[in-house]
Amino acid sequence: MTSNLECGICAYDDNITYVAISPDGSIAATFNPYDSSISIKNVETNKEALISFDRNNFLDKESSNNNVWFLNTFNNYYIRLKNKKQPENIIGWSLAVSDIINITNGTCLVAISCITDKDTNPKEITEIEKDSSRRVYLRIYLILKTRGDSRILLIILLLALYCLFIQTFTYMYTLILSIAVFISILVFILFLPELFYSSKILEEDIEQDRLSRASSEGVIKIFKTSFKNNNDDGNTSINNCGGVVTFLKRSDTSVILVCTNSIKIKKFRIKLNKNISISKGDTYLLPENLFKIFYNTKNAKDKIKNAKINWKYLSKSMYQEFLMINTIDHQKMNIEIYNVSTLQLVNVFYKDDFLISNVNEPGIFAVSINSRLFAFSYGDNAITIYLMESGLEIVSKRFNDIREIKFLKFIEEEKKLLIIEKYEKDNVKFTKFHIWIISGCLNDYFSISNDTLKYEEYYHITTKADGKIVFHNHNNQVEITTIKSEKNDMSTDEHDGHSYNSHDLEPWNNSIETIRGGFLNNDRRFPVITGQNSIQVWKLISRDFENFEEFKNFENSKLVYIFISGNIKPEKVTKFPDMNTVITHACKSLAYLYKHVKSNNSKEILQQFVNGITDIIKDFIKGNPDNWKLMEVQYPLMAYLIYSRSISLIKYILFDANGQTRSQKKNIGMLHRPQKRYDSYPYINDLKLYDDFKFEQDYMKDDDSKPTNDLELALKLKDEPAYGELALEFRQGRDAIILAYLLEYYSENSMTHIGWMINVTKILPKLLNDDYYASYINLLLHKPCFGEMKYNFPIKRFRALSYGYDTLEVYAPLINLISPNSLDILRYKKLKDVISPDIYMVPLPNFTTHKIEKFEKSSFYEEYEKIIHFFRNMFIPPCYNNIDDKKLSSFLQIKKNERAFFNIPAMEAAINSRWDQTKVHWKGSLYLYFMFLILFSSLSHYYLRGYNSIDTSIRTGFGIIIFYYIGIYLLIIEIMQMQKYAKKYITIFNMFDLFSIISGMAIITLILLVKVFNKADGISEELITILTTVTTLILWIEMLLLFRLFSVIAINVFIFGNILKKIIPFFAFMFIFIIGFGHSIFVLFMNPLFHDRNQDNPFDTIWDAILSAYYMSSVDLNIYNYWPLKLFAFIANVIIVLILLNMIIALMNDTFNKAKEDGNLGLLMYRAELIDDFERLDGPSLYNSPYICFRQDPELMKKWISKSQEIKETKLYSWFNESIDKNKINYDNDDIGEKLTPSNEYQVLVSSSIVASSYAPDQFGS
Repeated sequence: MTSNLECGICAYDDNITYVAISPDGSIAATFNPYDSSISIKNVETNKEALISFDRNNFLDKESSNNNVWFLNTFNNYYIRLKNKKQPENIIGWSLAVSDIINITNGTCLVAISCITDKDTNPKEITEIEKDSSRRVYLRIYLILKTRGDSRILLIILLLALYCLFIQTFTYMYTLILSIAVFISILVFILFLPELFYSSKILEEDIEQDRLSRASSEGVIKIFKTSFKNNNDDGNTSINNCGGVVTFLKRSDTSVILVCTNSIKIKKFRIKLNKNISISKGDTYLLPENLFKIFYNTKNAKDKIKNAKINWKYLSKSMYQEFLMINTIDHQKMNIEIYNVSTLQLVNVFYKDDFLISNVNEPGIFAVSINSRLFAFSYGDNAITIYLMESGLEIVSKRFNDIREIKFLKFIEEEKKLLIIEKYEKDNVKFTKFHIWIISGCLNDYFSISNDTLKYEEYYHITTKADGKIVFHNHNNQVEITTIKSEKNDMSTDEHDGHSYNSHDLEPWNNSIETIRGGFLNNDRRFPVITGQNSIQVWKLISRDFENFEEFKNFENSKLVYIFISGNIKPEKVTKFPDMNTVITHACKSLAYLYKHVKSNNSKEILQQFVNGITDIIKDFIKGNPDNWKLMEVQYPLMAYLIYSRSISLIKYILFDANGQTRSQKKNIGMLHRPQKRYDSYPYINDLKLYDDFKFEQDYMKDDDSKPTNDLELALKLKDEPAYGELALEFRQGRDAIILAYLLEYYSENSMTHIGWMINVTKILPKLLNDDYYASYINLLLHKPCFGEMKYNFPIKRFRALSYGYDTLEVYAPLINLISPNSLDILRYKKLKDVISPDIYMVPLPNFTTHKIEKFEKSSFYEEYEKIIHFFRNMFIPPCYNNIDDKKLSSFLQIKKNERAFFNIPAMEAAINSRWDQTKVHWKGSLYLYFMFLILFSSLSHYYLRGYNSIDTSIRTGFGIIIFYYIGIYLLIIEIMQMQKYAKKYITIFNMFDLFSIISGMAIITLILLVKVFNKADGISEELITILTTVTTLILWIEMLLLFRLFSVIAINVFIFGNILKKIIPFFAFMFIFIIGFGHSIFVLFMNPLFHDRNQDNPFDTIWDAILSAYYMSSVDLNIYNYWPLKLFAFIANVIIVLILLNMIIALMNDTFNKAKEDGNLGLLMYRAELIDDFERLDGPSLYNSPYICFRQDPELMKKWISKSQEIKETKLYSWFNESIDKNKINYDNDDIGEKLTPSNEYQVLVSSSIVASSYAPDQFGS
């Protein structure tokens, strides 16, 4: 600890030199808080500049030369501040340097942050003002925003004005208020369970939010400097804001500075004019798991030590825009990566095999330049590499000659990984450099000896950026190193020239020409063939060849390398010590043979070549599984295997001998990982994938239809296509089995990580919308992942998306950095521990997320757009947008026609996840219709009672205008739906919606014509009364149907509809009996015996007779002493009352039970219909979460669970008959696995292998 007695400052920081490098690696900076200057250097030009630095002036906030600002964390604005006391308990510093901002002047920014104990130790924050009013305001605003609609304001305004106009008419006033109160109470009762239900599941935790309102004692100072004039152009301070600082990559004229402490993250946008201009800073809370690490740090008694531990942890967790958090839960490490620039979670990664050394130490990590790969080490001698987009582990490798890993960096794009090791020599700690080639080659690791760099405990002495490593050595010098491995020079292979007939060695060519042969480096074990369009390397099976004439193709040799291509220049052959060449060329050769071999008489010889090529690949996989995994994520090898229909080879890669997916814990492990796009592979341009497949020219122009990943390619292939042909969808045979293999593989593995399904999401609509796939898509949807995928993210905060009666409760995890002043602080709450085991995931990431590109807008423009939308929706119905269906989410693209679709828990959760926002919109229509019904009731009653004077008509005129406005508003909605959906609009419910609006407006129009304008002569009041009565009933039924927005009403409406459909045929049967008996007794009463009686005759007319037959049990026939009548009455009572009525009761009871079981189905079908309509409207952006979670309910899921258990052992590919047409070349060689004999020929080949000159050696590593 050092003390500055003059300023009264206690400094616990060490006298160390900090280094930093700009995001693009062009500028390096060094800084020591006890020196008088900051040094910066342009890495490319070696120009240097100095910035004057004075520690005392830095901490003096009354300096008149600088613009001093204080950040108010509650209101997020700056105020001028003077006479602020000096910061206390300084524990360290943070340094950051930006990219070149002005190329002409070579201007850049340097930021230095002074960090105090309160910045890194949350427990040191004790005094915080209460802020209950803020949370009350936010809670009220949240309720209004999530439960309200702009049309509610319109309804309240119109209803209040209308009541004001008619308040002198007691009858109408009372009627309107009675209906309004009745419906309001009903809505409140239906809303009440949903408003308070989430409190049983979620609970608030406001500790981090409370601490975020405390101000910091730290200081940030930003310096502007230029390499042109080499002087300090000015600086600006941000007071009360300390933490680890970093600049983000520059995307426009401004620069983003990020400051992170143990509670929150602050982002400042800095613009350079004449002076430094800092815009209003935005504040975001740290991810909860990182905050917990800081809040629960050990050594709580030593607050300075505690703060230093957190400071070191935070410094190591930040790299450019990435923030990494690793936590341990149940002996499993969870790694979260956040992008501070986008404020989003990038992905979650898992690691099982690790040794816990220090839970207070963060892991060592690196992210590739294109953010495709993620490398992680916990500081031991093991490194795990993951795919960023899916979160899937590629390979984990333990280096036996490395003791302790301290630094990782991807170099040469993502082809190699630099490793810095800490080791001891003569009791002195040093560092050593290592290179791991991660392209899959066999010789993939070597060390770079470097004993001149002394190891320091401080993380801040080493930093990294694109291709650059900056460190401060023990000689107090700054070194900037660009790590590149040397490329091996290749020499031409000279071999003997032997001429052969090409028929046996290139049977795929129709023309027969002379080809050359020799030995590889004169090694008589390896014959080399250079043909018309191929290069082949063979290995003698039993002994060395005495001369080349002994070479007999497959009779005495084994194929170990082949490359077939139309672009080969056979006169140029080079050595190439890389196994990547062997495997990629083998895969390309399979695709070439499949594409070019159509009808050929050399089928047997061709089959031998196909078997030999497949042997090469399987042999390599069996001997080097980890190398294959790395190679498979760098090259699109699976695409070539899919195109060539190498079914057996694909099955070998995906499954074990028993047909089960390979376990990660086994020696070989899972050998294939999905990737979203082929163009993300680093070597895709070298391989020329699409050229190898020779798609049709018009197809190539359509980038949206071009297959971008393995699943799409398998979906688009057609069995045995002609040259250059690619079908839009496969139909039969071997292509179907490839898709089934991939879907089985992904769905089974997804139980461990949702990333396995990243490509299934996109193709699912195509599978579900085509009846051809119905047979095995049903199997797919009953895989365990669609209802039993446990939520395994370390994030425990959720937002409730849907909860209600008889539906799955749906939640979304917190995957973004939230502002303490946003509504998200109230939306996201902690999940109660007792509920956590019941939370499951929908296995389809981004299933409900639209693919519409959003343009970055200013905050002012966004607020302006929201206001315009609010008032536009208030007066004009929203229109439908013209977005292509391909841009919509996969969920919306699915045609939800099959009832079985709604029984899948994952699909029900997806529907419910979109329901809350949809319901808010459709409640607006409910409120409008509510007003429409009130006005219809009041106006019709008013005029039917005879109040039609001029004075009263003027008073009700305002109500008439409102009535017609609402009616037209609702009618426009129906007309737009008719235009949008055409024939699909014609349903019973839609027709009833339309009829209710038209009939309501028609009746009021008729009443006005008769009562006010004295038109429409001949229409009686009785007719008007009857029509009004019928219309009133219709309007109330429509109101009931609109209440289907609430799950209780929707389920009961569905039950009623089901019962009605079941009993209508029986009613027809029963009414025939009733009509028959009624007519019979009516005829019987024609007997003259009954003509002179004075009693009322219940069978006087045919209609009375039928009605009396229905009420036979209540008709008194004792006054008639006529035995035929009594006999007919007895028979009618037995059949109608005793038999038929009891039959209908039994039928309704059985139908009710079945309908009740399917009640949830009707609710989901209705919700899906409204969601589909709502999300096609032109409106503000919706809440989208890539991950959807739900609480498992066995009662609601029992049908799916039963079916899933029933077909549990059934594979998606079980229907496939693996017999092959004998007239075709068999790319499905099932016998090869038995012939594999791992040998050392590839070790020889690696040091002497060859490659055609169409590929440069550096394209495949070194």
